[in-house]
Amino acid sequence: AAAATLAIGPTLYGGLWERLQLKGDYQAGERFVQIVETKSGVITLDRRGVIAGGGAYDGKVSTDLMHRDWLVRPYSLSALHPAPKRVLMMGLASGSWAQIVANNPEVEHLTVVEINPGYLDIIARQPAVASLLNNPRVDIVIDDGRRWLNAHPQARFDAIVFNVTHSWRGFASNVLSTEFLKLVRARLAPGGLYLFNTTFSREAQRTAISVFPHALMVINTLAVSDTPLVFDAERWRDVLTRYRIDGKPVVDVTTTSGRRRMETLLSLAQRVDTDPEVDAVRLVSRAAIEAATANAREVTDDNMATEWRLPTL
Repeated sequence: AAAATLAIGPTLYGGLWERLQLKGDYQAGERFVQIVETKSGVITLDRRGVIAGGGAYDGKVSTDLMHRDWLVRPYSLSALHPAPKRVLMMGLASGSWAQIVANNPEVEHLTVVEINPGYLDIIARQPAVASLLNNPRVDIVIDDGRRWLNAHPQARFDAIVFNVTHSWRGFASNVLSTEFLKLVRARLAPGGLYLFNTTFSREAQRTAISVFPHALMVINTLAVSDTPLVFDAERWRDVLTRYRIDGKPVVDVTTTSGRRRMETLLSLAQRVDTDPEVDAVRLVSRAAIEAATANAREVTDDNMATEWRLPTL
């Protein structure tokens, strides 16, 4: 019986995680490049470099600003803050955002808090981000982000960055609520900003502008602060020109393609939209967010507004 079980095991359980995660999109023989199982969840990496945590999209392993427009979000940190020397990042995932922020020429130290140590195994095998694990300017702490913030009441950062998961996922309210945002606000140094992915959630956006007086959104990633926010294109040009990851220029302005890309990136400062839900590379002002989210509920620890919907009567 034991021999028979071993013999049929690969047939019964081969591609188990692929089938569970991909469901109707699964194709026979399809396999993930890497699967990491921990008590904090299951992480998968496919052949395209896409990472999923707990079965949901977690990002893609890439720091390529030349070809990936949406990476302007973590790269835009220095366009929004004049000197983000001390940065805290909540969540690690593929390590792409952490690699980008850690190599920002203005950043002196990055602390990353991640609850699932399994991501470290993924990062170690990906050339685009592997050097993050040996960067002397980076400390990676395995802990729950909210618990860590509560345990470090004296910590202050010029910027806190969080590529938040989908707003509708279980427990997302814990990092989108008024209570969490007030905790983040208390950990910002004077002039500091919080930059986080709203995943186009009007509730998340409404909550953020109810806690912070100033806001400016890049695509769907919202920067909020107690200090007025300005997207400084010329400061960004200077930082992007000096930006290197693993010794390679992020935008090589010595080439024609690099100079063209630089001008396209800088034009972001002129691309302003009034609809926070538009899926495009542009900026959205606080006034536009306020108008568009007028009827949205503010997220609290109790109402879990992004996870639960009130019935329509």
